[in-house]
Amino acid sequence: MDLLLIKSHRSVCGYIPGSNLGMNILIQLLRQKGYTAEMFQGYAKEALNYVHMLMKQENRPKIVGFYCDFDNVHWVRLFAREVNTTYPGVILLAGGPQTVDMDAGFLKDTGIVAACIGEGEETVPELMDFFIHRRGSLEAIRGIVYLDASSRLVKTPARTPPEALDAIPWPDITLTNDYKHYSLLPILTGRGCPFGCTFCYEGANAKRVRRHSVPSLLREIKANFQRNPSIKYINFLDDTFTLDHERVGEICEGVEELRKEYDFVWFASAHISLVHKHRDMARTMAEAGLKKIFFGLESGSDAVLQSYNKKITRKMAVDVIAHCVDSGIHAISGNIILGGPHETGETVQESEDLIMELLYRAPGQFETAYFSYLPFPQTPITLNPRKFGMEIYESLIDCCNEDIPLSGTEALDFLALTQIRLQANKRLQNEMRTIYLDGKIPEAVILDAYRLGERYGVFTRWNEYVYKNLPIDDAYWRMRAFGEYLLREQLGGGDDDAIPHRTFELWLYTDLGGEKPRIFDTPLEEIDYTLLKLCSGKLSKREVVQQGRAMIDPAGTQSDFFNRADESLHSMEKKKWILYQKP
Repeated sequence: MDLLLIKSHRSVCGYIPGSNLGMNILIQLLRQKGYTAEMFQGYAKEALNYVHMLMKQENRPKIVGFYCDFDNVHWVRLFAREVNTTYPGVILLAGGPQTVDMDAGFLKDTGIVAACIGEGEETVPELMDFFIHRRGSLEAIRGIVYLDASSRLVKTPARTPPEALDAIPWPDITLTNDYKHYSLLPILTGRGCPFGCTFCYEGANAKRVRRHSVPSLLREIKANFQRNPSIKYINFLDDTFTLDHERVGEICEGVEELRKEYDFVWFASAHISLVHKHRDMARTMAEAGLKKIFFGLESGSDAVLQSYNKKITRKMAVDVIAHCVDSGIHAISGNIILGGPHETGETVQESEDLIMELLYRAPGQFETAYFSYLPFPQTPITLNPRKFGMEIYESLIDCCNEDIPLSGTEALDFLALTQIRLQANKRLQNEMRTIYLDGKIPEAVILDAYRLGERYGVFTRWNEYVYKNLPIDDAYWRMRAFGEYLLREQLGGGDDDAIPHRTFELWLYTDLGGEKPRIFDTPLEEIDYTLLKLCSGKLSKREVVQQGRAMIDPAGTQSDFFNRADESLHSMEKKKWILYQKP
């Protein structure tokens, strides 16, 4: 084997294994050029074991390349050092966004002989030509760093990113080892971002926007469905899918046609300012099957947003998210960064005020979470944090799994930001729960969340933070989501023949140790408990009431029994304890 590309992370909360589209494309390009190349993705231990296994084989890789990002750079250092020590004849390379920050010390420590900076479609084949066939020289390869004979760092001139994206192979995720007939299809329709946010690697280092043509994009999506008809959810990975509203319209038109053949929905990221400017875009995307949209809110403080160069305002964010709700977008997500430029207690409060307003403007639809600022390499903030009133905790970067602050400001240090994030996320989740329990979320919104989650894999924090933490409610909405179980009012008459069914298992939630049976904190009268036991999904409502009377009033002396039984069943339905099936 000529080359093995590896993407691996430690097994930590928040990391989701998935297809690396860049490595996938490189594998295809190299195979076209006659090289034998493979890729492996997985958690740290399994990736290391895979390398050890390959090295025992006759066709062991001559070159191992590591994908390196902010989250796994520490692991790459250890991984590369292990491979270099154990298999000294193997050539080590690196690529990925973190390579822009690799210095001579890193290369010496790891044994990595060259690192590709930026997009690698032209650079990596040239590196292969040099190391496998000894063609050319390292100094002639643009867009790399390496050590010269004196162990000094050499950085060659930057390479112009490829413009003709349609000439580059689309990713084929069936080539990756972690492909298991994914129902999720990741698609990158273009590269680059023009906004230049001061915290963002992409905006700081890949400003020039290049795009696949819409016909090419639609052909690729259809080819994926023909290869794997079980795809249910397309994840458009573009940093800003909405850059060109006319192109968005073309894509939506094509996607609508595809949805006539295949059952799928999709996700995209958008910029507040663009949806604010082109108001028709939100409805166009919703009508074409967009079910979840993401906005980088970052802060509720206009002063902080200006320091981030976001080109949006708080008022604009509120207006756009309300517009997305009106346009029929089911789930709207946005993040908040803590510990950014000139952050104070007051700016944090502005962010929390924004979030609370949005939760009530879009109950059950808007979701968010608070995150700590991450010092991505070569961004304006990371290069000059003092200009932004910040300090970067360099010594903590290797300790971080995105779970501790890596920055501080004059007003808020490490301890303050740790406590703020903990308490802010707790208040957020408690407020979401309160909104639900107060009945502020329309039933249609809840049912949509369950249907989209079950059928298509659309994740929402409302499901995760709220509904799933109320077990009876969770079972109730699941039973209702697909129409098999109904409310009595949905039966359309003739409910005596309908079949009542408990939404939970009695033994899990029934306490019989007191004077009366209790479900949670609710004491049950004899008629309630008797009828609830009979609502097993085997008897009709008529049979439940008749058998209940035979147990409670065998002599038939209670003239109001049937009215009481009806009231009891109605009360249990309101508590989400029972639902009905048509006979």
